[in-house]
Amino acid sequence: MSHARIVGLTLVVLLAALAGEAAATEVKIGDLGIVADAPFYLAVEKGYFKERGIEVKLEKFTSAAQAMAPLSTGELHVVGGGVGAGLFNAFARNWPVRIVAARSRDVPGFSSDTLVVRSDLKREVRSLAHLKGKKIAVNAPAAALAYMLGKMLETEGLTIKDVEIVYMPWPNMGPAFAQKAIDAGAMVEPFVTQYAERGYSVPLRRASEVLKSPPFEVSVVLFNKDWAEQNAKVAGDFAVAYLKAARLFHEAMHGGAARAEVIDVLSRYTRVKDKRLYDRMQWGYVDPNGTVERESLKDQQAWHARQGTVVKTVNVDEIVDERYIRYALDRLGIVPARRP
Repeated sequence: MSHARIVGLTLVVLLAALAGEAAATEVKIGDLGIVADAPFYLAVEKGYFKERGIEVKLEKFTSAAQAMAPLSTGELHVVGGGVGAGLFNAFARNWPVRIVAARSRDVPGFSSDTLVVRSDLKREVRSLAHLKGKKIAVNAPAAALAYMLGKMLETEGLTIKDVEIVYMPWPNMGPAFAQKAIDAGAMVEPFVTQYAERGYSVPLRRASEVLKSPPFEVSVVLFNKDWAEQNAKVAGDFAVAYLKAARLFHEAMHGGAARAEVIDVLSRYTRVKDKRLYDRMQWGYVDPNGTVERESLKDQQAWHARQGTVVKTVNVDEIVDERYIRYALDRLGIVPARRP
């Protein structure tokens, strides 16, 4: 074989190897364009993924629900998703996905999820007990905020059946308040702040005021199980980058030096474009150690099961796989969570 042919074959083999390496390190993330996904965006902008040899591809979706099918087939590798009956029902069908880290939670001072009441009813509806018989909007059936509303009502001896539930997306709730078509709504920031400023509604209870023990685990980070197990080093390194970014966000939540930089990134990647709004609204809590509040997941599943929206329960400890976060913690160490 000629020297030129040997060199040519060597180059072909080398290029094939490099192509295989690039494919192995590409990670596809479901991009929802919301503040809860801040660590993804920060890790991209700060180069944390590149530090770990990972090339991230953000695939845009309008909702987490739309991203779940490609996540299950491995077309996506990572998605942040809300906790709800649909999540538990998917796991009951042997969904090839695992919960790998915390994503957003409600704690005092950082409680995005809120039950609001129409402004002209604020004197009539002063407590959760006064909601009996009222028309309350929720974004989706059997979702995280349906659970929040249900748990809030239960503190006053009421249930979901004691109110009239209507379903509509959060952007539609403002006009519905203005037309007096609804009396209250379970919603998230920035809508809570925006609607209060426009005179549509006022906060009645933040999730953290009622759901205290355990605190409300609203959403989680999900990995495609097969991809993660077949690419354990990549999945672990992804967790390292994610956790570094989560800690940057955690510091910014508390007014840290990087707050302006974090807000700038969020204003470019998310639907919340007004930088000043970040200082008026409450941010959802991001755990700097990525630890999943398993007791919250168990309580949510049990509540949905009582409503009949979860037919077959699953073992929460089996659907949570924190080996990748433990890998990250081994390299980054555990940090104390800052309090408000």
